[in-house]
Formats: sequence, structure tokens, C-alpha cells
Amino acid sequence: MISQIDQTMYRLKNLDSLQQKLSYQAATGKKLQDGSDDSVLYSRELVVDDKIRTFEGLKTQIERTKIQNNTSDSTMKEIKNILEYINAELIKANTDTTSNDGLKAIALNIAGMKENLYDLANTQVEGEYVFSGSNSAIKPFEKNSAGEIIYQGDNKLRRVAVEEGSYRERGINGFDSMMYSSSTALKGQDLTFKQNDRIIDQDGNEWKLNSPTNDTLTKYDLDGNVTSETLTPVNLDPATNTYSVNIPNTFSNGTKFEAKTTIFNMLDDVINALNKVDSAGNPISDTQSRELIGKGLENVKKAFDDVNVAHAELGSKNKIFENSLDRVSSKLTQLNILSQELGAANLTEVAVKAKALELTYTALYSTISKTNQLSLVNFMN
Repeated sequence: MISQIDQTMYRLKNLDSLQQKLSYQAATGKKLQDGSDDSVLYSRELVVDDKIRTFEGLKTQIERTKIQNNTSDSTMKEIKNILEYINAELIKANTDTTSNDGLKAIALNIAGMKENLYDLANTQVEGEYVFSGSNSAIKPFEKNSAGEIIYQGDNKLRRVAVEEGSYRERGINGFDSMMYSSSTALKGQDLTFKQNDRIIDQDGNEWKLNSPTNDTLTKYDLDGNVTSETLTPVNLDPATNTYSVNIPNTFSNGTKFEAKTTIFNMLDDVINALNKVDSAGNPISDTQSRELIGKGLENVKKAFDDVNVAHAELGSKNKIFENSLDRVSSKLTQLNILSQELGAANLTEVAVKAKALELTYTALYSTISKTNQLSLVNFMN
């Protein structure tokens, strides 16, 4: 009798466990309540879920990058529109029919456009500057004590993951968006530049004049670290701080140096020419003014061409992230489907088992009831 009761209680306990499991599957639609239910299946679910979290992170990061890229794209369009406007104003200024008052009015308009460009150059998205280079927390363009606008960023770009272990460069930096090549030179040639220009070689390294003597160009690597490589420039014109440096033949084939002039410095020269003063505020002649206005017009065209190239490069990078977002979204959808298929309970099977369990419960409780009705004497007989 005692043995039969123990067996009955054991069976009842097993039925309760099965009922709990079937109730969980019916309520959640999931096959496994505990990993120990099926260790192999549980391991597969863990791997798939880990992949899902990885691709969800990639998708979020790429979506954020896409927003920043779209903002950069619209900003570059506006920068080009402003340069086209300035170009049209300088065409008007570069005619003999424009009076001195007309030149001053154009200078005032261009000064206003310069401030608009300054705001655009410091465009932010979600607290990050889009043109600062590798560190988006740095404000890319700042005004120094003399009122000159200086680029504070670097010549690098942030890299964003687009796949597991695969990265792509995002956007463009201040060298691309707000500077143009005022002079270029290959090895064996002379590079002409002004003191405030930024000198970049073909590998993206920057060469800086030592201050205050300005008699040595020192190479800084992409991380901003000073190197032992130097060049010796010649001061061609102390009045305009114009220099020249020869690119040695000892450099590798294809070596290219560029003098990058900021659009802001170029516009300062244009505004001074329109107001008929030099950079120190001293008056200049009408002939000098007209000559500098014509040169300014050429530089605006150069700036527009370089900005247009940078905008095209930005567009190609943006397309890479758009394609990556589609690819990651597709993989994430497939992984979610796989996760559901792996972990989903067969509700039809669950219902059949639940019905069978109900019948088993009924039979077991019926047996228990009949057993309870037996006396010890009857049971022994």
C-alpha cells in the first residue's frame, strides 16, 4: 500500500512538472523553459541571440551615422550655394561699372556669407560635430584672438563598423569641407604657400611651420605626433608671409604636397580687396584692388571645385552606409526568423499533449479516489 502511494505521488509530481512546462509553452510560445530542457538547442539559441544583439548594435550605429551623413550632405549643398552666390557677387565687383559704394556693399554681403559659412562649418548632430575629423567632440573651427578662423580638427575620419570586423570611414573633415588646394607640388618641384596655409602630403600627414622663426617645416603623423622629418622653406615675401619649399627627389615616387587654404582666409582677402585695404588695414590703390578682386574670383572658383569634389566623395561614402544598412537589416530579419524557429513551441503538439495530460490526470485521480475508499483489511484481502 505504501509503495503504491509512493509510486502514485511520484507519477503525480511528474505530471505536475509536465503540466507546468506545457502551460509555459502555451503562454509564451517558447519551447524551452530552462536551458537544461535541451542543452544543444539552448546553445544554438544563445549563439543566434548573441548575433541578433550584435546586428542590432550595428544597425543602430549605422542609422545614427546615416543621419549624420544626411546632415553633412545638406550642409555641403548649402556651402556650395553660398560659394556660388559669392562668385556672382565678385563677378559684379570685377567690372569697371561698380562704384566704390557698390564694392563696399558687396564686401558687407560677403562678410555676412562668411559668418553663415562659419556656422555651417560647425554643424552638429546629436552633440557631435560632423566636420571635426576623428574626434567629433572638438569644435572644428574657432576664432582666435585676432579674429582669424582656425581649423581645430585633424586630417582623419571616424571609422564606423558596418559588419562584424569590417569598418568604413564616415563623412569628411574640415580639410575637405572648408579648404581648397591653393598650390600643389610633386617631388622635385617647389610648393608655394602662405604662413596660415596647412601643408598636407599624399599620405595625409601635416607639415607645420615652427613658430616664431618659420624656418622649418616639420612632419606630423596622422595621430598628430611630431616626427624627425623636416624641410627648409624660403620666405619669398615677408610682407605677405609667402613661402616656398622644394620637395626633395629623395621622396618616393608619386609624392604630392598640397597647400590648403581655408575658405575663411580667402574671403578675408576678398573682403579687404573690396574695401581697398591690405591685411593690415592700410589703403591700397584701385589697380591693386581690382587685381586682388580678380584673384579672389579665381580662388572662389577653385574653392567651389574642391568643395564639389569633397561633396561627391561624401555622397559615395553615404551610399556605402545606405547599402550597409540594407544588408544589416536583412541579416537581422533572417536571424530573428531563425531565433523564432529555433525557440518556438509547436502549439498544436502542446495542445495534444495538454489534452492527453488532462486524461492522465483524470485517470490518476480516479485511481487515487478508489484507493482511498479501500480499508486496510479490504486492501489486505
